[in-house]
Amino acid sequence: MKFRVLGSLFLSSTLLLGACGNGGDNSAKKEDTKSSSQVVKDLQSNAKDVKSYHTDNKIDVSAKGEQSQKVKVGMDVDEKETAKLQMDQADQKMTIYVQGKKMVAKANGQWIDLSSQVENMDIDSSLKQLNYEKYAKTLKPFEDAKAKKVDDGYELTYKIKNKEDFTKLANASGNKDQLKQFKSQVDKITGNAVLKVNKDNQIKSYKLNAKLTKDDKTANMKTDVTYNKINKVDEIKLPDEAKNAKKIEDMQKDSSSESSSQQAS
Repeated sequence: MKFRVLGSLFLSSTLLLGACGNGGDNSAKKEDTKSSSQVVKDLQSNAKDVKSYHTDNKIDVSAKGEQSQKVKVGMDVDEKETAKLQMDQADQKMTIYVQGKKMVAKANGQWIDLSSQVENMDIDSSLKQLNYEKYAKTLKPFEDAKAKKVDDGYELTYKIKNKEDFTKLANASGNKDQLKQFKSQVDKITGNAVLKVNKDNQIKSYKLNAKLTKDDKTANMKTDVTYNKINKVDEIKLPDEAKNAKKIEDMQKDSSSESSSQQAS
C-alpha cells in the first residue's frame, strides 16, 4: 500500500486524531491531583470563554521507501471569528483569510477570491475542527486517560493498542465519513498520545505518535497541536490587496480562453 493516500485525509482531519486512544486507570490519584475526568470537564467548561486564539497543527507521516508527508497549518482567530490561516504542504505555501462566507487566498503571489467554493471545499467543516471550543468537546475520551499533575497544569496520557481502540474513541470527533475512509486504509494502529492542560484549564498541546500498518507495510505518524494567545489575538483585517482578489471563476474562464486560443493557432 502507498501511504501517501493518507495525507489527504490528515489535512482536513488533523483534530480527528486528537480524539483517539484507549482508557487508562485513573482511579488512584493523590489528594491534591484532579482526576483526568475532572481535568477534561474543567477544560470543556472553560472553553466557552475562549473568544480568540492561535493554533499550530503539524502532521508528519513517513514510510520506508516513500517521501515523507508534512503538513503545517497555523491559524489565528479573532473575537469576530475571522480566521487567518498559513498553510504549508509539500513546500507549497498559502495564506487564507476566512470572514463569514468570504474566503480569499494568496498563492504564488496572487490573491484569489474563493468565496464561491467554500461549500465545495468543505472549509466550514475544517474550520470547525480547528475551533477551540469544538475541539475541546472532542477531548472527552481523555476522561479515561492517566492523569499526572505537573508544574504548569496536567498531562493526560493514554496508549492506542489497536484499531478498535482508535475507532471507538475517534468517533467523538464526529468525522464519521473520514474515519470510515481512514479505517479502510489501515489494518492496525498502535501508539500513544499526550494532552497538556495548563493551570487556567486551557489546552496547551496535544501530541500523537503512532505506527500505522497495512498488509506488510508500516508508516509512522506524528501529530502536534498547540494553542496559545488565548483571548489575546487582535482584530484580523483583510489586506487591502486582498480586497481586489480575482474570482476563481474568472480565472478559470481566462485559463480556458487562453487554452482555446493556443489550440486554434
